[in-house]
Amino acid sequence: MRQWAFLALFIAGCAALFVLQRSQVVTSITPRPLLYLIADTQREAERIPLAITRVSDQEEVKIGEEIARNYGLNSRSSDDPDAAQISEYLNSVGKMLSAQVRRKDIPYHFYVDKNKTFVNAFALPGGHIVVGRGLLGLIESEDELAAILGHEMAYVDNRHAIERLQYELASRRLGLGSLYQLGALAVEIFQAGYTKDQELEADRTGLGFADSAGYSAGGGINLINRFQQVESDYTERAGSPIEEFARLPFSALMEYFQSHPPAAERRAALEKEASARGWNLSQSVRPFRIHAIFLTDAAESLDRAGNFAASISHFKEAIDSGPDYLRARRGLAQTSWRSGDAQGAVDAATEVIHRAATSADWVLLARALAVSDPKNGLNRLDEIVQATYSAPDWSNESYLAARVELSGLAFLRSGKSNLREYQAILTSLSASNQSFARREMGWWMYRAGKLELASKEVDMARQLMPQSEQAKIRAAWILSDLGRQADAEALVAGGATRLTAQNIAPNDRAEQQALMATIKWRTDQRDAAALQFQGAAFNNVSWMVLPWVENNYSRRVTEIIQELQAGEARRRLKEVQQTSRAVPHN
Repeated sequence: MRQWAFLALFIAGCAALFVLQRSQVVTSITPRPLLYLIADTQREAERIPLAITRVSDQEEVKIGEEIARNYGLNSRSSDDPDAAQISEYLNSVGKMLSAQVRRKDIPYHFYVDKNKTFVNAFALPGGHIVVGRGLLGLIESEDELAAILGHEMAYVDNRHAIERLQYELASRRLGLGSLYQLGALAVEIFQAGYTKDQELEADRTGLGFADSAGYSAGGGINLINRFQQVESDYTERAGSPIEEFARLPFSALMEYFQSHPPAAERRAALEKEASARGWNLSQSVRPFRIHAIFLTDAAESLDRAGNFAASISHFKEAIDSGPDYLRARRGLAQTSWRSGDAQGAVDAATEVIHRAATSADWVLLARALAVSDPKNGLNRLDEIVQATYSAPDWSNESYLAARVELSGLAFLRSGKSNLREYQAILTSLSASNQSFARREMGWWMYRAGKLELASKEVDMARQLMPQSEQAKIRAAWILSDLGRQADAEALVAGGATRLTAQNIAPNDRAEQQALMATIKWRTDQRDAAALQFQGAAFNNVSWMVLPWVENNYSRRVTEIIQELQAGEARRRLKEVQQTSRAVPHN
């Protein structure tokens, strides 16, 4: 009997789809919309009078706190400085908006979902507002942020959030006391979107909150216009998004568009509301004070994709937005180096060091100076070191790195084995710092063509820190150049388990693959070499950038990589041609 009732309910739900399509958000028929279609129909069949069972504000706050706690939301400061800054900013803007709501007994809390591909936001009962980091990446003004927060707050203020939970509990024949049985599903209820009428009402109410708080209503409409542009682009060219949104997966954006009314309809409704309420759409907007974070997110994604020019442009825009934002400045230095632009890396790394030098900053600066200014690079590095540190400080790891890089650059320039200053440095170091110093000096010796010296130096680094994969890989490069391919391969194989683990960065995995490709090439295993190099180029696109290879590896390695690059380019072209032939043309 129960099965027949469910079947009848399902058929009624499908019939209701046609009737309700004018008031429901249009979505494709996937499991989630179908689930909620059935749930909505159950709610209509078993609907309880909400006026009779209305939840008090105090009870809603308790329910919201329980859901937020189960979902892992908390107001504690994050160890991630970006997340902490975003959270502080969201709450400062949200505080101004919360003064405009009608239900004054609801306290509002604002959180960021750290997933960079979560392009949405949702509201939980009791005033808990969650905004995806991916959605924040589409914002260009504080007024646009106010419109988004206001939209989500409207679901709480209009009681839509708590009513959705009431319907869900009623459809399951559960009381409010059975909230705990919902578990994580409770959050999915609020992520799924609302009816079109409720969505449009939230747009109007939320933008009203923003306007009352002193924000430009035009900011909200600007955001909808951008959504319309992105929506149109993704609909017409799925898989070929406009450049600034290339970092976001198609599915993430479509999830947002499918859970909201069409952007054109939202814009028309808001413009009508603005006219009726006399909102000043030409009012100037406030800068988005955390814009640099999201521009840097985009720049890093573009860098990983190998679009270095666009990445550098985004990093520079981020620096213009936040001149002291070090992640953007470091990213600019690293991407410049990865793209083969040594002088750009020098300029960007110098600016970073002037603000907050780390060991990695000194390493990058010294290597870039060795390429961009072989004659005067040593003097320039010495000047920067002296300007950065007023006195020697061997307890400071960045100072240690600066002195080691000076010694290494001096060795590269002279080609001599006079290492008295370097030897003096070693006597004052701990085992871990001495391992770093020997590994770095070994690299400079390798670059100078002093392979036997380099091998001994890196071997000592490995003895001091046997777990160092960097020292192991560097030693293998040197052994390969020395013609000891079996020894080099044995070192790589010894670190294979760790290097192929999922917690290893793609760049480290790529270097292992490039090294294996070089070894295979040198032992006349050309097909195996090509396959290894394909993986290296996939995990780190810099392996397809010849100047980057030249700046980091020996001439003999560069010659092999150049051959492998040509083979990989041919393979990719052939793959594109085959795909093009396989796609039917109208």
